[in-house]
Amino acid sequence: MRKGDPPVALEFDTRRAPVRASHYLELVKAVRAASAADESDWLEWKSTLDFRPKNKADKSARAHLARAIIGFANRQPDSALRNVEGHGFLVVGVDPKGYYGVDEIDSVDLEPWINEYVGDGIDWHPTYVHVSEEGHDRLPVLIITVSPPKWGDPIFCIRKEIPPPPRSESGQPKDKDTIREATVFVRRHGRTDRARAADIDRLGERLLRKQQAFDLTLTVKEGAVIPVTVPDDDLEKVIEGARAGLLRHLPPTAPVADSQPLDLRLQDIKLEVTTGMKPDPRGRDGYLAEVELYLEKLRRAVPESLAEVAALTLPGVELRLRNDTRTHLKDVEVRLAMPEGVLALVPVEDRGRNESFLRGLLEAPRPYGPVHPRQWMASLPSSFRSGISPVGMPSVIPPGWDIEVEGTTVVFPAQDVRVGLSIDLTWFVAVTKHPLSGTLTVPWTATATNMEGAAQGTVSLPIAPERSLLSLIARLDGANNEHRNEH
Repeated sequence: MRKGDPPVALEFDTRRAPVRASHYLELVKAVRAASAADESDWLEWKSTLDFRPKNKADKSARAHLARAIIGFANRQPDSALRNVEGHGFLVVGVDPKGYYGVDEIDSVDLEPWINEYVGDGIDWHPTYVHVSEEGHDRLPVLIITVSPPKWGDPIFCIRKEIPPPPRSESGQPKDKDTIREATVFVRRHGRTDRARAADIDRLGERLLRKQQAFDLTLTVKEGAVIPVTVPDDDLEKVIEGARAGLLRHLPPTAPVADSQPLDLRLQDIKLEVTTGMKPDPRGRDGYLAEVELYLEKLRRAVPESLAEVAALTLPGVELRLRNDTRTHLKDVEVRLAMPEGVLALVPVEDRGRNESFLRGLLEAPRPYGPVHPRQWMASLPSSFRSGISPVGMPSVIPPGWDIEVEGTTVVFPAQDVRVGLSIDLTWFVAVTKHPLSGTLTVPWTATATNMEGAAQGTVSLPIAPERSLLSLIARLDGANNEHRNEH
């Protein structure tokens, strides 16, 4: 932001905590585009810190991380949950004025350095992302993530005295720069401060307000992620089959008006007089050009139909949720964060069509041949008409289906779960166009209206054998033919 520009809200979606490298990079870019007023109770940034100073006695970088981690950990759970699912983030190497970067320190070294001062009771971890903007090439930026505070947490404090920075030319270090053992820090809006009496009171209330364990287990009842590919050979067979079908009515030679034999002209006149039909106004060359344009659009449309075909044909994934908490849970909402490149789709029932899927995908040219005068304008070459447009297709989300898909996040409808019992969540289709094998570890979170905080974990989704999109379309058309025969 340039000097004098009005402040703007942080351009980051705080409804969800970042879990992937791309999400962390979005947070870094949001800090770069922020104003100084955008630091909050969940976010702090620092232009840079030197974790390997020339003077080994300088612990100021470690002190800054320790202060921030304790401050984030000493927040109140209910207020913390308002943003990024309760997490706290310290971003080092960027501020609203620019990117500065930071030396990459292996977590094997960094974590013991900081835990010496914050102890082992706080769940935090470092993450590095790399920025290639504004002339930088993979500039490292450090993000410290502190897990959400919980009811019943202790009052976190500095576990070991942190000495002041070494004496500078300006004189002796001041005592206030020393962080004494047992010092308590709290996070306020935009800053981390030493705790006051009222802060200690609130933290004491947090300690005494025990949180009941929110214990849920999510497993796969049935189904898998299905890779669906579009083999080039199969696609070419489809294109050539469509071409052959469109050209079967085309005359073997192209008539030319100036050299057309008189008897052929008389036949056209006779055709119009006796039947009212006119010769095809597109001509042979115009029809061929229209066919090639259609086939090129079809070549692009077939791969783009993957989500529609998958929702119509593929088996779904059904998950089972078990309540191991010692209380009846009300309105449990589960969110499943699918990996990038994996589509989560609401299944669709195929209600039968009067034509094949591919024919319904795009409007094909009218077969070559005589036309009625009323149809003559519609049969002009494509240069005189609007381009080919997709035919309306059924929505991927059928009416009355409660499951929601927000980008790559599957949101299941809220349900009550009794103590020790399980429920089966609404099933969905999981598909990817990338070749995969093995299993996918997918993170999930769950909330209940009668519980504080959120349960979280991971579920392992198996990956099924690869399927061909064209074989799924053929299966879809085969099922549709059976439906028509039955009726």
